[in-house]
Amino acid sequence: MNKPKRSDFPKGKKGDEQLKKALVEYQKYLKDLAADLEQTNFAPIKLPGITPEQGINDTQAKAWLKYSGATAKKGTEARNYYEQFIARLKQAGIPESKWQSVWNDAVDWTQTPGSGSTGDPRMYLNVWNPSQYLKDDGTGPKYGTQKQRTETTTKYGPSDAANTINQTFESEIGRTATKEEIDAYTMGANAAAKKEPSIYDGFTTTTGPTKGASLGTTTSKGTNTTGFDPAIYAANFARSRPDFAESFATKNFLKIIERLLKDPNAIGTVVE
Repeated sequence: MNKPKRSDFPKGKKGDEQLKKALVEYQKYLKDLAADLEQTNFAPIKLPGITPEQGINDTQAKAWLKYSGATAKKGTEARNYYEQFIARLKQAGIPESKWQSVWNDAVDWTQTPGSGSTGDPRMYLNVWNPSQYLKDDGTGPKYGTQKQRTETTTKYGPSDAANTINQTFESEIGRTATKEEIDAYTMGANAAAKKEPSIYDGFTTTTGPTKGASLGTTTSKGTNTTGFDPAIYAANFARSRPDFAESFATKNFLKIIERLLKDPNAIGTVVE
């Protein structure tokens, strides 16, 4: 189910009403989808340009590295994602011949119940054991403790940004955002997200083989610091609109009327 667009409906008030109804149904669809995914105990695979409603299976995701990420245009979200992943492999000394193997394992990790994955294959590099991809290349396993730091910045596309700001506008002001407001929010949110990335800081310790672990043991410990919150930014953006004050006053007035209807004796308290 794709997100309804204004151009899908007739012009005028009738079309506006149809759009609002369709958006409500779309939000219900997303909530139901999220509930279904939660029951599976693992998140859907998240890759640049793949929306939740489109989805991608593990076979397609494994092919993404070679046929989509590596061939995407410079500067695009997909190419940036690919280059960040490969840069981490190079830093760990992983030969190019093993890049696809690491990626395949990363995709499998996202679909393993209980792995702690949020669906992003790139986060596998916070918990992996680099030595298992080196031992076949004559370099042998490497033991010790490695410090890891990953900074992740979310880039919000037009569809996601429009969905967030429209929901917030309807809640705060009682209307949907204009195209100009959506564009301004998208630009501002992406700029703010760059300044507040999500950060993982931790250490990975690899020890030698033992009786119960022939390939050695790797232990990862660290903390994730949540970065930019688009919901808070959207709320502040909505409250900066000229018509917010009028909407706020109207809501408070209606609350007072509702309270008086329930308890006429409360008028003294309201006036005070």
